[in-house]
This record gives sequence, structure tokens and C-alpha cells, in this order.
Amino acid sequence: MDSAKLSARVCSYFGARAGYGSGMDDIVTDRLRLRPLGVEDLDAYAGIMGDPEVGKWFPKGTSYTREESEKSLSSIMEHWDKYGFGIWAVRTRGSPTLLGRCGLNTVTEIGEVEVDFAFSKAFWGRGYGTESARAALLFGFQNLSLKVIIGLAKPDNTASRRVLEKIGMHFVGNIRLWGIDCTYYAISESEYLRLASTR
Repeated sequence: MDSAKLSARVCSYFGARAGYGSGMDDIVTDRLRLRPLGVEDLDAYAGIMGDPEVGKWFPKGTSYTREESEKSLSSIMEHWDKYGFGIWAVRTRGSPTLLGRCGLNTVTEIGEVEVDFAFSKAFWGRGYGTESARAALLFGFQNLSLKVIIGLAKPDNTASRRVLEKIGMHFVGNIRLWGIDCTYYAISESEYLRLASTR
């Protein structure tokens, strides 16, 4: 796929603008609709983050209390305000049910932007993580002109590692962040464009 076709795809997915509270159009993929997470998502978000099976893959290693979920959501919204991009609420097209979250997050400790995703256990295994993460890469490289996007996962989180590999990232090595060991994946803009041209 050449750059002109990629740009056309970006326009159809993302409209002309990006940024929390800016009137940004929803992102629509084959099955999903993505928009910035907001206060109206708190109840459903807290339900997802409160599941120990979801929380164990975060640095804390266990479920989030409602207060912790609220702080997490507030941090996500502040990231949108500061950087003009961030984490989206993920729903299927035409459904109000929150499936999870996915988007781009700045890892300030290393000055990199990561693709971040977490879904309710009820929706694991359906490819939603891969589909939304691919949309995040497209947005990052085409709308934000990022040169590299990274992915982080606990070493034994094989499902998340498979998602990172499916979207074209390669394993770089291990890194210690937030007091835990993480696997570190990455994909460059040039690698992304090369992969996109073969699809």
C-alpha cells in the first residue's frame, strides 16, 4: 500500500483532527468504535479494572479499587489534555457496552510512546485487542508522525505478547519499569509502512 492510500485510510478512520475534547471523530474499524475515555465511562471502566484476572497484568499485579480506577481514568484524561492523544474507550459498532481500552500512552520514564490495551475478560479471545491496536499504530504513525511505537507486557502475558507480534512489533529485549520486569517490543515507522504495503 503506498503512502497516498495510507493517508486516505487515515482520513476515513480519524477525520481531520485529534485530541481530547476537540470534537474528534470516533475511530471506526471493521468491528469497533473508539473514542477518548471520559468520565461517563467510569462505572464500566471500574468494573473491568476491578477484575483480578485483568488487574494481574498491570504493574500493581491485582485488581483496582474503584478509587484507583477513578485515578487511572483521570490520568488518561489528563494525558489527552497534555499530549493531544491517548487511550480510547473500545466498543463494538452499534453497542454501548465498554469492551475495554486501547490507545497510545507516553511512558515518561523512558520517553517512549507505547500501545496500551486492556479488555474485559468476557471479551478476550475475539481479536479486539489486535484490531484496536492496529488502529492505534495507524493513528500514531500517520496522524502523530511518530517514528517508533513500543509495546510492553509482563513476560508471562502470552496473550498480550501475541497481540504485539500480530500487529508487527518485534521483541527487543527485557526492561525493568515500575518495579517489575517487562518484555519490550517495538516497531518503527519504516517497518510499519513496509508491512502495510504487503497487506
